Amino acid sequence: MLPDRLSAIASAAHNRGATMATHNLGGLHADVHHATMCGHWVAPEQLDTRTWECLLGKHRTDELIQPLEL
Repeated sequence: MLPDRLSAIASAAHNRGATMATHNLGGLHADVHHATMCGHWVAPEQLDTRTWECLLGKHRTDELIQPLEL
């Protein structure tokens, strides 16, 4: 039996280092879902390392975010 898509994304994110304490998992899930649908369907585990690094970096919550200076 194959895992459902949500479980596959959660498992792949966990294997790449995502945790509830350090990442916005809802946003990460949405971006991974969209990244795996573009062009042709791929499994989350099949995304390349650079894509995972970008997505994990984008959704980090444990680093200070500098306010925008206007």
